[in-house]
Amino acid sequence: MQYLFYILLGLLPSLVWLSFYLKKDKHPESNSIVLRIFIWGMLLAPLAIIFELILIWLLNPNSNPLDLLSQTYQASFIKIILAATLIPALVEEYLKYSIVWHRFLKKPEFDEPVDTMLYCIIAGLGFASVENLLILFKIPFPDIGKAFTTIGFRFLGATLVHALASGIVGYWLAQGLLNIKKRKRFILTGLTIAIIFHSCYNYLVITILNQRTYNEKLFFVSVITVLLISTTFLVSYYFKKLKQQQSICKTN
Repeated sequence: MQYLFYILLGLLPSLVWLSFYLKKDKHPESNSIVLRIFIWGMLLAPLAIIFELILIWLLNPNSNPLDLLSQTYQASFIKIILAATLIPALVEEYLKYSIVWHRFLKKPEFDEPVDTMLYCIIAGLGFASVENLLILFKIPFPDIGKAFTTIGFRFLGATLVHALASGIVGYWLAQGLLNIKKRKRFILTGLTIAIIFHSCYNYLVITILNQRTYNEKLFFVSVITVLLISTTFLVSYYFKKLKQQQSICKTN
C-alpha cells in the first residue's frame, strides 16, 4: 500500500504537466507514442545517476562522489558547484535530448515542428517522475503531510524545470531540423540555454537550503519564482512560433 501510494503521488506532477502541454498540440499524438517517450524518459534516470557519479568522481578521484555533495565536505567551492549544479544539468539535458533525437524523430507520428518540443517535454516529465519517486521513497510512511508537501514543491519546481528545459531544447532542435546548415549550431544553442537554466535553478535551490534567516530564504524563493515564470513565458512563445512554421515530414 505504501509503495502504491508513493508511486501514484510521484507520477502525479508529471501527469498534470503532461496533460497541460499535450493540449498545445492541435494534432494530438497517439497515446502509444506518448507512453513510449515517457517510459524512455523514466529509463534515463538510472543512467543519468551513473554518469553524474562518474563525472563527480573525476572531480576528486580519491573520494566518494557522494561526499562531494555533502555540505560538510571540505572541497573547493568550484568543485561543489560543478557537482551539485552543472554536472546534473549537463548530463540530464543531454540524455533527454539524445533519446528523442535517436529514437523518435524518424517515427511516422513526427510530422510537425511542435512535435519536437512535445517529445522533449514528455521525455523530461518521464525523467522527473523517477526523481520524484526516489525522493518520496526516502520519506517514512505514513508521513502523508511531508509527502504531499514534498511533491507540491516538486510540482512547482523540479518537475516544471525538467519540462521547461526540455521544451527549450525541443524548440532549437526543431529550428535545426528546419535549417540543416545551422543544425549543429541550433542544437548546441538549445542545450546550452537549457543547461544554464537548469544549473541556475539547482544553484538557487542549494543556496536557499544554506540560508539561515527567513528574509534570505524569501529573497531566493522570489528569484526562483521569477526564473520559472519568465522561462514558462519563453517556452510558450516558442510553442507559438513553431506553430507558425511549416510542417516537418522527416529528419534526414
